[in-house]
Amino acid sequence: MSRNLPTSAQGVLLAIDVGGTKTQIASYDTATGKLHRDRLDTHAAELTGRAALQRLIAAAKRCAASEGNGPLLGVAAVFPGVVRERHLRMAPNTPGLEGIDLHGELAAAFDTTAITLDNDVKAGALAEHAWGGLRGTDHALYLNIGTGLAAAAIINGEVYRGRNGAALEIGYQLTPFLDQHAPEQWRGWREGVAPMEAVFSGASLDALAQQMLGSDQRAKDLFRSTEPHVQRELQRRLHALAAQLVNLSIAFDVERIAIGGGVNQQYPVLEQNLAQSLQRLVPFPPTLVSARFADDAPLWGALELARRATDLPALPSSIFDTSMGEAPDAVSQPSAGAREAKQHL
Repeated sequence: MSRNLPTSAQGVLLAIDVGGTKTQIASYDTATGKLHRDRLDTHAAELTGRAALQRLIAAAKRCAASEGNGPLLGVAAVFPGVVRERHLRMAPNTPGLEGIDLHGELAAAFDTTAITLDNDVKAGALAEHAWGGLRGTDHALYLNIGTGLAAAAIINGEVYRGRNGAALEIGYQLTPFLDQHAPEQWRGWREGVAPMEAVFSGASLDALAQQMLGSDQRAKDLFRSTEPHVQRELQRRLHALAAQLVNLSIAFDVERIAIGGGVNQQYPVLEQNLAQSLQRLVPFPPTLVSARFADDAPLWGALELARRATDLPALPSSIFDTSMGEAPDAVSQPSAGAREAKQHL
């Protein structure tokens, strides 16, 4: 243990990011500055509901234990969907986690009272605002294109949640410019439909690639394809995304938009199509940037939530430098940020 840290600040912060495809876990030892990461598939054969959650909790326990016997200071878990108090709603991409007392299950599993639940994309916006592409902004948007599609807004320097915590669940927004049905035939969340997510998200683009290019193809293959009919359909969907982003930019009057999530790998194509529409159609156009953490922003946002729940001083940005690009189960060695963290703490 470092002599620079009071005993109450020595221990482990645990972050859990439950995604629609994979779950990422990170543990950070405040005394040594070591950051350990694990990753596993979110879905396991025949496991749903509480059994599926217990499997993820067991993995999180192993990750926390990797940093030795230091006390667990705080735990934060983030999920796709709407987190309301102790429960998750509107989360069809999870393995039956809706309706479970998530807070109660985590409290029973971990020896700490500092437990936080939140939405994954709002946590991603928190991370990008603290250390990434949205740092220094007061009004900004974080667009996450992962398995699903969602966004989060920074307003006056804080993540905007809305009355029910469902702000900017844009996957449920309508796409009337693509839909030839009469308004009375439009479908939405009550029918289990997310109209915009069905047009542009990792899952919908994977499905389109399999339909147009073959069963072994994925979203990235759409962007690589030179087939004219494939490019036309991809362009149509990019136009739909551009329309939504233009509308959001006008509604929130933001200065910057960061794009993250797995589809962020195609950022040059996204930028080429989206930035032009923003510049042409938004009265005060925001700048468009690639998220610093790309696919990891919700995980690091969860770590920040765990930190806030324990009232520890801010974590330094440099603790993430050695974790960028490493294998999912890599253990980072104490970096320059570890020394900085000890000084702050």
